[in-house]
Amino acid sequence: MKRETEGVLRRRPFPFHAFMAHHLNPESISSPVPSAVAGYPVRPLTVQVADLRVRLVVVKRLEDYVDAEALLRDADAPEPPYWAHLWTGSRALARLVAAEIDCTGRRIVEVGCGLGLAGIVAALRGARVTLIDAVADALHFARANATLNHVEVAALQTDLRCPGLRGVFDVCLAADVTYAPGLQSALATFLADHLAPRGRALCVESVRTHDRGFGLACARYGFRMDERQISATEEGREVALRLTQIEAPGRSRGPAG
Repeated sequence: MKRETEGVLRRRPFPFHAFMAHHLNPESISSPVPSAVAGYPVRPLTVQVADLRVRLVVVKRLEDYVDAEALLRDADAPEPPYWAHLWTGSRALARLVAAEIDCTGRRIVEVGCGLGLAGIVAALRGARVTLIDAVADALHFARANATLNHVEVAALQTDLRCPGLRGVFDVCLAADVTYAPGLQSALATFLADHLAPRGRALCVESVRTHDRGFGLACARYGFRMDERQISATEEGREVALRLTQIEAPGRSRGPAG
């Protein structure tokens, strides 16, 4: 009997792939961290978002790329790589995605994605994700971060004010992209053109938190909207943020009135 049992065990193929899927955490299958991305030296960073440990690479010594004196002295000074900072709004948006959005199978776009944190969280939750940013280097980092987390995303370099993007999305995510009036109007127009019927947008702002311009721009398109103050803890201190949630009951072809 023992020999027969051993023979059956030897002949039976071991379900290796099923074992891997059920018993190994994807985080344990680590992708190597690159030493540089888009010419920037990088360092690894792990961000805890709900039950997810999201691996990122960020610019090492980001302060070396910011000339504060030049910015104060010269209005035409080169713009620092703002996209490379992991903004408080991005962290808060990622937490909202993990807690409040049913991502499975949804078409989700992150506008002004920077390092791509919120979009990567959506992809880890099962969404089909598109990341867009006007800065090519930001997209290099977003792609690298998606690879570190074993998710596939589409990444597109485009200006929000003239996106040249086709198709619609079930959910739009944006963090700290409504700090200027031109961007407020551009994002409202983008939502009108690319948010699916009954689609939803979550926009978090940590810079101009009391500015009502974005809400007013969205109201012109007839969106249902909820705008409120929320808070987050950043480096041990409480930070005020503005959360704008938008729902599109139907397609809007242009501003009302």
